[in-house]
Amino acid sequence: MGISCITRNTYSILPLQLLLILIITPSSFSFTPTDIVTKETLNQLCSQSILYNRRFCVKWLTAHNRTTSMNIRGLMERAAEKAQAFGQENLDLMDLFAKISGNDKQFKNACVECVNGYGTAIKELEVAKEFLRSNSFQQAYNAAYKALDYAYVCKDQFEGPSNEPPFVLNRSVKFIEMCHIVRFFTSLFN
Repeated sequence: MGISCITRNTYSILPLQLLLILIITPSSFSFTPTDIVTKETLNQLCSQSILYNRRFCVKWLTAHNRTTSMNIRGLMERAAEKAQAFGQENLDLMDLFAKISGNDKQFKNACVECVNGYGTAIKELEVAKEFLRSNSFQQAYNAAYKALDYAYVCKDQFEGPSNEPPFVLNRSVKFIEMCHIVRFFTSLFN
């Protein structure tokens, strides 16, 4: 017995249908570094499951009026700059706390560790920006990954019961979120 006409025609059309679906359906990450950022693009980037807080990502990055007129590489650099600036504020705050901590050696040591961690994270974010400018996305990702690792140093110092002001841990977590965003963005073109 032979294969029926209907079965034969279905099998010959199936590859064509699959090809048509692949051509029509856009890839979720069909971005290039020179694509202009739109609100839709930003929402799509910030909605990735690797990022913890989509609303924070969108709000943080749209706080700058020109976000939706720059290209994706510019957005990556801007995110790294903003994370650096916030990290520097945290570093300055922890440096001040270390100086005024008095006899509380545990708190002072935790603050010093934070200063060191933030300092290294800030330097790695600068390295990431330099690599982004030269389109060296893998190296930018590696630097952003290191920045994220060092961003956790301060959070680790203040987890559990301690006598630090509550906003210290909150600011540390916020810096970590920023570094996550930078790391994710730098992974787009690897």
